[in-house]
Amino acid sequence: MIYDLIIIGAGPAGLTASIYASRYKLNHLLIGELPGGLISEAHSVCNFPGANEMSGMDLVEGFLKHAQALEAEMLLMDKVVKIEKDNNLFKINTSSGKVFSSKTVLLATGTKHRKLGLDKEAKYLGRGLAYCATCDAMFFKEKVVGVVGGGNSALTAALYLAKVAKKVYLIVREDSFIGEVAWIEQVKEHPHIEVLFNSIVTDLAGEERLESVNILNNNKEETLNLNGLFIEIGTEPDPLLINQLDLKLDHGYIVVDGEQKTSLENLWAAGDITTGSNSFRQVITACSEGAIATHSIFTYLQKNRD
Repeated sequence: MIYDLIIIGAGPAGLTASIYASRYKLNHLLIGELPGGLISEAHSVCNFPGANEMSGMDLVEGFLKHAQALEAEMLLMDKVVKIEKDNNLFKINTSSGKVFSSKTVLLATGTKHRKLGLDKEAKYLGRGLAYCATCDAMFFKEKVVGVVGGGNSALTAALYLAKVAKKVYLIVREDSFIGEVAWIEQVKEHPHIEVLFNSIVTDLAGEERLESVNILNNNKEETLNLNGLFIEIGTEPDPLLINQLDLKLDHGYIVVDGEQKTSLENLWAAGDITTGSNSFRQVITACSEGAIATHSIFTYLQKNRD
């Protein structure tokens, strides 16, 4: 079978694209590792129209049910590991050994957690060090934890952890926050959160588990005794598929035009992986880009029918 469209990624951009593809009656397949992508980890989403406030997982569940109700073909919990272009067709290989062919491809693989880059980071992963407060907060009930970062993800992680932890240190590299005012105000007012500005984590320590971190606080060395550390310093595109394709990039992000087209013919991109939407990477902009990309793909296929 040759699909009209294969969507790679099951986050808001990919699921929205699938919904529109179903409405356009495109023969398409959606392949994704984790339904919802990173937004599924968010404990609270407050700026998606009509949702008021809900968890990222609840929001994603609505996207997924909508796409499934339109009988979209999906291959979830699988990963695309290789993309090849042969003349006018793309060949897609997954980690489970499946191979698919398609006339067009939409990359909507989102981003992955950015790491600190410290030598012992991998050693303590799952042993006191984590990248998802929503996933792991309950393991630190009445414990002392740290959160690294100064943006919205760090602010919301600190607030969520403060509900269960005894003490939360928010370790911020800059001298101020870069998140939304509403979150900043809540963090400043919370009695269980202590903010350390101008601070950088320089080392991790502990026997079997993380027990402490060394930081430079205003150029002074300090040690914080912690039971856990959550890394919330942003995200970056996964280069696995990007590097296989001759795409125009800007600091690792895929350059797209107003129709979400990339520099490679018949390949579109949408969501956090792109330079679109003025680089304002939100759920609503990912959905918008997914819809725009699918409309562009539909128009292209209509003009180039066999």
